[in-house]
Amino acid sequence: MISRLFKRRKPPQTPESAPDVRSQRPRAGELRVRGLNETLFLAPLPVYTGQAQVSRRNFSEMNETYLELGGSNYGMVELGKRLAAVIWMVFGTVFVVPVLICIWLVVFSEFDRKFFDLIGNALQASAIISVGFVFPVGGFVYGMLSNVRALAKSYPVRFNRQRREICYIDDTSHRVLIVPWESVVAWVARSQGVTSYGAMRDYTFGMGLEDEEHDTVQFVLSAQPSDAHALGMWTFIRNYMEEGEQVDTPNPMLAILGLTPTEDELKPYEGLHTFEIERKGARFMGSLDDDGADLTAAQRHQYGYGKRTRWPLRWWYVRRVIVFWKMPYLIAEWAHRKGRPTLPDSVQAWSQPLPPEQWAQPSPALQKANALVKTAMDKKGASFVDACKAAGLH
Repeated sequence: MISRLFKRRKPPQTPESAPDVRSQRPRAGELRVRGLNETLFLAPLPVYTGQAQVSRRNFSEMNETYLELGGSNYGMVELGKRLAAVIWMVFGTVFVVPVLICIWLVVFSEFDRKFFDLIGNALQASAIISVGFVFPVGGFVYGMLSNVRALAKSYPVRFNRQRREICYIDDTSHRVLIVPWESVVAWVARSQGVTSYGAMRDYTFGMGLEDEEHDTVQFVLSAQPSDAHALGMWTFIRNYMEEGEQVDTPNPMLAILGLTPTEDELKPYEGLHTFEIERKGARFMGSLDDDGADLTAAQRHQYGYGKRTRWPLRWWYVRRVIVFWKMPYLIAEWAHRKGRPTLPDSVQAWSQPLPPEQWAQPSPALQKANALVKTAMDKKGASFVDACKAAGLH
């Protein structure tokens, strides 16, 4: 009985949130409705979607050859800041609170004992009590290390643009599965349910990679906050594979604001460079680096610039001191280095760049479907489902 509690269970072959893609072969633009669940298929045959793509932060590595989904350490800096808050809480409970209590007893009560006698006994008692903080602090640190350990054992999904293939590595058996890009099944699912708190909706972006040798399907599922985020994730992957959009492609919002992302801002992970990015953001909030940085206050008002102030930057420095300066960023940098698994030699060889003349090309069927869908959506105003139907995809 006890051994069953510690026995690792094998994951199911078909997750409940994944559709049936073997017996009922889906088509791009097909919409399946089952009860309160809706599934919109975007591929096979990854055609034009006309949707806005999501941020590059969803991907852990990008270059001219491949794109990686999964393995990102985003959120590690925030965990480091929370660790600093926990350390300050322990420090305050062990040292600050006893001193304040002793001062109050000496000043506002009729205690005959001297202050230093009280503080000595209080600190001794608090030191004994502080042993209990080992468990919550240790649990917090253990959780952070567990996240890094889990990332180090979880292989990302790699999309090779030059070969037009996708590589999936099983986390337990380490088996490598490489499938053609145009055969991948992709979908966006929306499920609804009613709880005691009200109606709930869940959104999922999913991909199915068919393993012909074992007659199975490897599912890649990613929970998303909305259907726009799920569609945007697929659009980012498709734009990279089909259009060749790189990591230095300007974000449309940044282009509107007239901002050019730096090399640090284009890195798809958190680390020491995040410290400089946040400092740049604090300077931006105070209008310290805009086009009118060299103007006087009267000239800025005359030309319509906002008022310059150093307080956002000053408060930013205060907060950095509170979180022990660069400690959270050092933790994130370490997590990025240690949280990446070593890929098999065959995958590393598969990821090497190819000469342009050896690059795989889109199939004639995909080129024709892309032209028809894009014309129907951009020129005739059709929806994605209707455009795919007009192109004869479903």
